[in-house]
Amino acid sequence: MNKDKKLIVIVGVLFVFIIILVALLIYATNLYNKDDTTAVNTTISTNSNLNQTSDSTLVESQQSASETSSVDEKVDLQLYFYDADDYKKPKEIIIVSVDKKLYQDNITEAINKVFELTPLKINKAEVDGNLITVDLPKEVALMFNSGSAGGITYTNTLAMTLLNLPGIEELEVTVDGVKGVEADHFDFNGKFVKDESEFGFKFNKSDMLSKELEF
Repeated sequence: MNKDKKLIVIVGVLFVFIIILVALLIYATNLYNKDDTTAVNTTISTNSNLNQTSDSTLVESQQSASETSSVDEKVDLQLYFYDADDYKKPKEIIIVSVDKKLYQDNITEAINKVFELTPLKINKAEVDGNLITVDLPKEVALMFNSGSAGGITYTNTLAMTLLNLPGIEELEVTVDGVKGVEADHFDFNGKFVKDESEFGFKFNKSDMLSKELEF
């Protein structure tokens, strides 16, 4: 009987021991799984932050490149020089680079930058399709009347420079806002039209009554 009791006690102790081992095993397994989940979440969070940082850096780089490109972009314009030796062919064609944004936003200032190498300047320029209309100050228009040579050379310089702007085929000229002005050595009562002739343009006289330039 004592042996049976001892056996029962031993079996009971072993059973309790097994239960304790199983409980410890379950606890350890749960703890291990929790650590793995935390590690995975941390990795995902880190990768997400890295991707967001990378995307943000890429967008900023693209914006910076776009802004730099916009600021540095130029448009090449042609300045035609004529003299009394040859009215038909330009003595020199000079390439003048201006900011593309300036040309698009303020064509008047862009044109005056081209004419800085000459006595010419304009009050205003307006573009309507392929037609450009420029307004000259009276003091500039008077230079066109300083003899036949001055009239032709200044007219050719003005017409060819403006008719060779991007997309421009026709030119009208006013003087201090007045249309149809003419004088002894120039005529703005009409329209300059770009063509393939030896001059590079032709002048279509208007039927409108012209206005004499007052001296």
